[in-house]
Amino acid sequence: MPDFTLTLPATPNPFFFPFSILLSSVPLLGVSALLALALFKNLRNKTNHMSILIKGATLPEGKQSDILLEGNKISKIAPSLAEPADEKIDAKGKLLLPGFINTHAHSAMSLLRGFADDMSLKRWLETKIWPAEKKMSETDVYWGTMLAAAEMIRSGTTCFSDMYFHPDSVHKAATDSGMRAMVGYSVLDLGDSAKRKSELALSESFLKKHSKAKQGRVFVSVQPHAPNTCSKELLIASLEQAKNYNAKLHIHLSETRREVFELLQKTKMRPVDYLASLGFLSPNVILAHCVWLTKQEIKVLAHHGASVSHNPVSNMKLASGGVAPIPEMLESGVNVALGTDGAASNNSLSMFEVMKTASLLQKNMRWDEQSINAQQSFDFATRNGAKALGIDAGEIKEGKLADLILLDLNAPNMLPAHSLISNIVYSAHAGNVTDSIIDGKIVMRNRKVLAFDEEKVLEEAKKAAQRIAYS
Repeated sequence: MPDFTLTLPATPNPFFFPFSILLSSVPLLGVSALLALALFKNLRNKTNHMSILIKGATLPEGKQSDILLEGNKISKIAPSLAEPADEKIDAKGKLLLPGFINTHAHSAMSLLRGFADDMSLKRWLETKIWPAEKKMSETDVYWGTMLAAAEMIRSGTTCFSDMYFHPDSVHKAATDSGMRAMVGYSVLDLGDSAKRKSELALSESFLKKHSKAKQGRVFVSVQPHAPNTCSKELLIASLEQAKNYNAKLHIHLSETRREVFELLQKTKMRPVDYLASLGFLSPNVILAHCVWLTKQEIKVLAHHGASVSHNPVSNMKLASGGVAPIPEMLESGVNVALGTDGAASNNSLSMFEVMKTASLLQKNMRWDEQSINAQQSFDFATRNGAKALGIDAGEIKEGKLADLILLDLNAPNMLPAHSLISNIVYSAHAGNVTDSIIDGKIVMRNRKVLAFDEEKVLEEAKKAAQRIAYS
């Protein structure tokens, strides 16, 4: 077999190094050359986005289209496309949707799924959850987040906003999983000045380390826990951090009546009014829960442009008692998105369940079958979530981020298709998701997760959960 040498481009290209030295100075046998080229191609694919042509997909409005993805964006949408692409997906008989956006999660709590159920919130936290969390190492948080990522990918979520501790581990897991994510460190001081200083230092360290990736797939946020667990000084300092790093603010608000009453006693103001008095509210803020709001508070939120992450499944399971006034929020112009909360209080991370519950809960509570229709609930999980997190996704439009999922239209629970939107919200489930594309890359194909070794994740998560629960 003859020897040969590859010719390299005259213009210096850092991508070709160190292959340029290797290939220009060492004659390679044909077999060796093929191996080198395979390695080169593999590295290129990991570094650069590929083009993907999705053929014959059914869109939510019912029409069939071809969709070309180039880089990490949706490039073209047309009834028929013949453009060349690195990868083709035959989507006949499949429904193409924007990926779901989970705007409030504690992903590593997947390790505590089923660990403590059917208990009062106070007892649940003090006797079960907090003691278990004290045992969780950085490695545990990594595997817990990877377990959550596997579940989210399989159930159609392409982006999540995470609030937890050991944020470096969450950030690494989000990066390794192929998911889009907003990650931060949840700070609280309970009025302790020493703790405030250390919490802010931890948050600052995380932001410095990862803030350069703001425009990337995994980006940072600032996360004061809640108005009743954070001092005024901590809230103001968090606001300044967010401004300094051009990051979103993510905070719990009015999840329980007790939280509202505590703040009323302390400040003589309701939670929304209190945050507004600190200059905290803006379109840069995501407020999780917002169950116990007055009409006046809703008007304040709308005035400042803050987004709400509605978590109906978790709220019901933890018996928050009230029902978030979502129709009033929409009437006032508040951007409403959806979240699962943690797997310890849901216990699923399926946005299908959250969409359905968000609609049914309002209908039942208000005796109004038209309250929160299927389209509204779907929008909460997609484009409204994208708006809340500040990402250009959540819709199937040219120029949008290529965060997309495919569902099997021939599954029994998806037939007949009188209304695709109704089927998505009221009858679809995680098992219907066949494929997932995030940031222009295929992370799941025909129900097989490609982005990471799922079997290893499951094994490591089982070991971590066992040790935390029973050691």
